[in-house]
Amino acid sequence: MNRPKLHEGVALIEVDEPLMLTEIESDASLAVHLGERLSQHCVAVRPEGISDIVKRLQALGHMPRVTDAPSGDHSRTEP
Repeated sequence: MNRPKLHEGVALIEVDEPLMLTEIESDASLAVHLGERLSQHCVAVRPEGISDIVKRLQALGHMPRVTDAPSGDHSRTEP
């Protein structure tokens, strides 16, 4: 049975246009910080690379919005 999974501590880049994600993946200085592409609009990011990615996107003229997960009690269920 497939069950939903929640992965804590995962950083993502989410874009409106898939072409923008392709451009990000093609940039060698950004690609080293990227993980798996999760959809046409979303790619995983190594958390230690977030500040480098933000700086590079800003240098390219993008204004990334960085958000944190809401704090609070996260209920957990065991398999």
